[in-house]
Amino acid sequence: MNDAKGKSIEEQVRSSILSDDDKSDLLAVFRGEKIPSLTSDVVAKHILSPDAHPERMEYILQGVMKDADIKVSSSASNESTLQNIHSKKIISDIPAWLTNHRLTDLEIQVAAQDYIFNRADIYASQMLLLQYSVEEGQTKSELNYANVKDVTIVVLMRKSPRVFREFDSKRYIHRITKAHADSGIEFDVLRKMAFVQLDKAFSQFIDESYEKDENYELLVMLSMLADPNNEKVQNAIKGNKMLEDMCNEASVFSQDKEVQAMMLAEELALADWNANSTARLNEGRIRMLCELVEEGDLTIQRAAQKADMSVDKFTQEMKTLGFKKS
Repeated sequence: MNDAKGKSIEEQVRSSILSDDDKSDLLAVFRGEKIPSLTSDVVAKHILSPDAHPERMEYILQGVMKDADIKVSSSASNESTLQNIHSKKIISDIPAWLTNHRLTDLEIQVAAQDYIFNRADIYASQMLLLQYSVEEGQTKSELNYANVKDVTIVVLMRKSPRVFREFDSKRYIHRITKAHADSGIEFDVLRKMAFVQLDKAFSQFIDESYEKDENYELLVMLSMLADPNNEKVQNAIKGNKMLEDMCNEASVFSQDKEVQAMMLAEELALADWNANSTARLNEGRIRMLCELVEEGDLTIQRAAQKADMSVDKFTQEMKTLGFKKS
């Protein structure tokens, strides 16, 4: 498959802005030498399709939420409220209806985002609004606050945001199923959520530092989602037909040229996101140093050294950002 300029997908990868390591990994996938990232949007939606493979999504939801009653019925991707939820390629979402007419959403993030709680809360609210709406043939009197069902959103994070990295806990699954008032009263919520740190789960799987009461089979699956090419992961999934099938299907799927083009687009979007995030972090750091210099808490020479700049360049940055030397 060639683009408008006649470049093959391999040539597009080699001439892209991706790092050398990312290029090497992607080309190895295209040659069938490596399993593609299972958290890739196009791959995840293929191997975790609620219509084609409801048992796979079911297994994740049941394990993460500790709810054996979760049974996936069908995809909810055509529901109008959910159509435009995730437009960026750094996020994948797989909405589904459960057999008891509850809505659920399995979301996969490949980039660390510090506003994750806000976004998940908004999406869960949209799902709840859709679920609370009156269906065809149903009267408003049949639907009330007493019989509305809850919704569930599970977020799989390939890279943990800072709030999770800084939280002192060995747990990599964070469930929100109840609300707690400062008086001590507790009650169920209609927006149930869980945030799963795939990187932390993988790390604990590799060094065997996980808690003894952990669901080991779920840990293996989460580790596979984090890195399906790891040797220890590959050894652990041997004999598990569901996990082996997921890896095999992903490998076959990734040989399609159109799929490869979509995978490259995702990698480019992620690289762009990371570059912009780094730029924002650097600007914030420089602003902080400028404030310290302006307030007299830091010499301009020391600030320039911390910013890895010459004094003249740092002085110019202060001027550009509207700061004055003390």
